[in-house]
Amino acid sequence: MEYISYSFIAFVAAGLILYALLPKAYGKYILLLASLIFVGLSGGIFSLAFLCISIAVTFVCARAMERTEKNGLRRLMLFLTVLFHLSLLFYFKYQNFWEYTKELFYYISGSEYLPELTERRAPLGISFYTLMLISYAADVYMKKRKAEASAASFTLYASYFGHIVQGPIDAYGDVEKDMKKPGGLCYDDLVNGALLAAYGLLKKLVVSERLGILVDAAFSDIGAWPWYLLLLSAAAFSLQLYTDFSGCMDIVTGVSRMFGIRLSENFRQPFFSQSVAEFWRRWHITLGAFFRKYVYIPLGGNRKGQLRKHLNTIAVFSLSGLWHGGNWTFVIGTGLLHCVYMILGEHMRPLNERLLGSLHIDGSMPLIRILRSLWVFILVTLGFVLFRSESIAQAAEYLYAIASFQASAYGPIGLSMIGLSLADVILVLMGLILIFAVSCFRETGKKPGPLAMREDLALLMLMLVIVFGCYGRGYDASAFIYAAF
Repeated sequence: MEYISYSFIAFVAAGLILYALLPKAYGKYILLLASLIFVGLSGGIFSLAFLCISIAVTFVCARAMERTEKNGLRRLMLFLTVLFHLSLLFYFKYQNFWEYTKELFYYISGSEYLPELTERRAPLGISFYTLMLISYAADVYMKKRKAEASAASFTLYASYFGHIVQGPIDAYGDVEKDMKKPGGLCYDDLVNGALLAAYGLLKKLVVSERLGILVDAAFSDIGAWPWYLLLLSAAAFSLQLYTDFSGCMDIVTGVSRMFGIRLSENFRQPFFSQSVAEFWRRWHITLGAFFRKYVYIPLGGNRKGQLRKHLNTIAVFSLSGLWHGGNWTFVIGTGLLHCVYMILGEHMRPLNERLLGSLHIDGSMPLIRILRSLWVFILVTLGFVLFRSESIAQAAEYLYAIASFQASAYGPIGLSMIGLSLADVILVLMGLILIFAVSCFRETGKKPGPLAMREDLALLMLMLVIVFGCYGRGYDASAFIYAAF
């Protein structure tokens, strides 16, 4: 079962009917049963078994940590809990890291190496619930919260169908109230949740899926496409990744709201960012919050001098990149490269401010902010080229083709060769304009006046566009990109 499926719609409808028929006190158990069924149907008994084992180990160890005052024993139990979870994650996700490392070294030395990859089926959502369970155990160890006494509430937290596939990576304290006593049915929550879920469907079906056609065509045959189309597809992938991932967050957040569950915010208009550091405070917010709280701050944060601060930043972004997968494309593309951006940006900021001051330019004026946002988009897109590539060699080939102004091997290229029609292009542009308009309203925190087009009215009218997701590629939507992580 996937979020983009008729079975999921039926699944949600059945849950809402039970919510309406049974007393509010049964809400937690309805959601728990629904979540376990979702994991079983989506990932199979294999995924459900590993999830239950992980939940049981964390629940028992956290209760044991709370019952002892011996710091050494508490530290040992935390260590064993974290080691257990990371061992499972390493076994399922990083079995090929050494092969990818050899491939990188051979490429740097000018040779070619074909990695011998081992395929292992990872349990559904293991990357996400592993961090959630580690954060819970760490909070109990640091006495920032008490261990949960209710096995049902804790199991719902770790297995909840709304965040197990792609997050958000909620800390238990952020959703504890809703996991123990979910809110009942509420008309406003039903309407607003349905609108938000519909907005996510529009992002995924109308925009992301069609952008993916262009991106797949470019990355599948780099040497045949002209540089300007490769450049366009690189920008298209940044937008595809955003509409895919944030679209999923809108769907699960909207559906959760219909059930009275408030999930954490995971995106906040990231392409409006004025720096790469700000971008990562707006993109995949809960992942950044996890690494900041449980890695960056314990290592000393920015409290131990500039050099130590930079080393801590490198550690955080290396782990963040590695979390996405055991390939150097992730470690560099979403990790080390962005770390370099941030460190250089911090040292260049005073020079930039002096330059603007000497030219008597107000750095907060709209044009300067737009230029900064465009610059951040370019930098981020460069990293996402590595993120999308299967290897460092493919990423280098892609970027070199752009930098060398590569010509097309096919001659003039039409939309039909890419797999898009003029109608597809128009739909993508309509969708992107809508997303930009909604993002502007959210960024300013203002609602348009009564004579202007209201955000909710625009969503209702342009929801008709979603019907165009029911033909061609959009009808059988591919899995969400981040479901692979």
